[in-house]
Amino acid sequence: MNRQIETNRRIPGRSMGILAACMVFWCVLILRLFQLQIIDYEYYQNKVIGNVQRTTTLKAERGEIYDTDMNKLASNYTVYRVFISPRDIESEDQAKLIATGLAEILGVDYDKVMELSKKVHRADETVMKKASDVQADAVRAFILENGLTMQIHLEATTARYYPYSTLASNVIGVVGTDGGLTGLEYQYNSFLLGESGKYITSKDGVGDEMPSKYDTYIDASNGANLVTTLNPTIQTALDKQLKQTYLDSDPLNRVTGIVMDCNTGAILAMGTYPNFDLNSPFTLDEASLEALANSGLDPSSTEYRQKQTELLYTLWRNKAVTDLYEPGSTFKIMTTAMALEEGLVTLNEQFHCSGSLRVEGYGQPIHCHKRRGHGTVTFERGLQQSCNPVLMTLGLRLGEATFYRYFQAFGYTERTGIDLPGEARSIFSPYESFNQVSLAVYSFGQTFKVTPLQQICAVAAVANGGYLMTPYVVDRIIDDDGNILMQHESDPKRQVVSTNVCQTIAGVLERGVSGDGGAKNAYVPGYKIAAKTGTSEVRDQADENGKFSYRVGSCTAFAPADDPQIAALIVVDTPMCENKYGSVVAAPYIADLMDEVLPYIGIERNYTEEELAKVQTTIKYNTVGWGTADAVYVYRYMDYEVRGTGDVITYQIPAKGQSILKNGGKIILYCGDATPMANIKVPDVVGRTASAANRILSNAGFNVIINGATNSQSTEAYVVSQSITPGTLATEASVITITVRYLDGTAN
Repeated sequence: MNRQIETNRRIPGRSMGILAACMVFWCVLILRLFQLQIIDYEYYQNKVIGNVQRTTTLKAERGEIYDTDMNKLASNYTVYRVFISPRDIESEDQAKLIATGLAEILGVDYDKVMELSKKVHRADETVMKKASDVQADAVRAFILENGLTMQIHLEATTARYYPYSTLASNVIGVVGTDGGLTGLEYQYNSFLLGESGKYITSKDGVGDEMPSKYDTYIDASNGANLVTTLNPTIQTALDKQLKQTYLDSDPLNRVTGIVMDCNTGAILAMGTYPNFDLNSPFTLDEASLEALANSGLDPSSTEYRQKQTELLYTLWRNKAVTDLYEPGSTFKIMTTAMALEEGLVTLNEQFHCSGSLRVEGYGQPIHCHKRRGHGTVTFERGLQQSCNPVLMTLGLRLGEATFYRYFQAFGYTERTGIDLPGEARSIFSPYESFNQVSLAVYSFGQTFKVTPLQQICAVAAVANGGYLMTPYVVDRIIDDDGNILMQHESDPKRQVVSTNVCQTIAGVLERGVSGDGGAKNAYVPGYKIAAKTGTSEVRDQADENGKFSYRVGSCTAFAPADDPQIAALIVVDTPMCENKYGSVVAAPYIADLMDEVLPYIGIERNYTEEELAKVQTTIKYNTVGWGTADAVYVYRYMDYEVRGTGDVITYQIPAKGQSILKNGGKIILYCGDATPMANIKVPDVVGRTASAANRILSNAGFNVIINGATNSQSTEAYVVSQSITPGTLATEASVITITVRYLDGTAN
């Protein structure tokens, strides 16, 4: 009885224990289910989806980049990503088949494909990123032939293509795997990128494809397109001149140039040389490869790779926007504008330059570039001859507060706001430490640093009547249907000086170019060019002897001087040629640039009587095979001579397409048994004055074309090159082009 009572007492205890255990079990189960279904829901859902679905990304096409005429500067073409699904490879023999086939078709490494095939838990391993159409077709045939539809896949995507290769490469920029790296490609990456789509296919429990009603398709949205202000003709002209001055002046730190619509701030052309090929952006140019080879570094070392990367980034850098330099005498335009605006000087006021000027607070006299001095000159003459003491005197008249206020107003203490990445900040003295010495040297453009872009913006403000504009490269952003998504508005930041002052300065600069000013090498027959040259010191880079002898030569110009449309600037950083003045290394190339660009934009030439004598004409006809009478008729208004007797022309010198002087050029027509003889020895005229060279070559019987400025009446230009090698034999009336320069170095 007692035992039964004791047993009965134990039953509730056991029941409670079992109940408690069950409750603990259910709590653990509920917590686990909560974790699986709530906390880790997305993780397991993705695993399930990964087993029953396959997602193919539909790449959006990157937006295209156009020039101002709607020619494509950056476009796309279709390539294919070839990838394998290791988890679907059924055997090692099948893996070997795949590796062998893809290695033969794509040229990839067999062992690499085999290694990828061993990742049996993966469904996507890339074998090749950019297969061509031909390669893709061959892969498709290989798939069908061997029944490998589950094991090998192709995904259409796009690659960037640049039709003009190097044109404006530093402006357009480089694209990497994840988007733009430099230039417009980087600046507008979010607009260009677009949004990828998806194509999701479903599979049943045994891995077979399910009906298409279970598929999901999300279309890709292409990127927006950029319409730039870049003009391909002007850009080509600029690039040509940058390359030429680079070859002629051999600078250590490259050359750069800008052409701007001075009335709107639109960048018509911007370049740096050496540049790079946008279709092969990771390839160094010859100069960089030479520098790398001469570095003495082990090609397998980390230092070598770092040097290689450094050279590559230098090549990519847009020097016009990212690099700083002292503007030198081109800044004298701004000092002049300040003084004229404040009524502190007149053009006819006389100054005396002894070769230097002492400034309170500085122990040494500050020299003019012309050490013996300019003597007594008017202010106009002093500016045209780039006299430092004259401009220092104006700076001191302005005073620190007024000068600094204009310095800020011209934009030198702020970024321009251009829509390009990497714009550098200028280096200048804060007002608190700006003193009389600063004032004196700032007045002629020394001891502060700006970007070439800042300098041309300030010059353009003087050209357009005093308005500082924000420079820009993208005019509008459009979609594929041409709808405008964004439009640039050209509003001035502020008016810095009056229009009358600007017109006065334009006249002074133009008279210096067409007369005997320091910028006379920028002269272009038939056009009024307002220009100023500059030669500044490089204070942060010593030469091999430890001396600070390096210079930067530059020239800025705007035209036509009486109705400015464009402004241009060329900067030659550390030229290693003998004559480093901006008047020699930059001004002639500005002239050649303007000579090509101004006719293109519709500015007609207006020759003086003196210029008409130097006007060239192009031979339009090849009269060989013509009747003699017909040939004589087309050249009746020119200086021609017929050699021999006969009814048919057998030879003509100069040939069709060559240029001769419109007045004074000579054409020789041969007929019958008469033939041209290469029996005249070409004289060496390099180093002679332009007039002497012209006389010598003309007397020898040649047609002479003079390339370069010969406008000054008081200074002689000298021949720096001739088109036919001296000492060779040439025929009478052959065209010899001589290139002349003023080498007096009057521009500082």
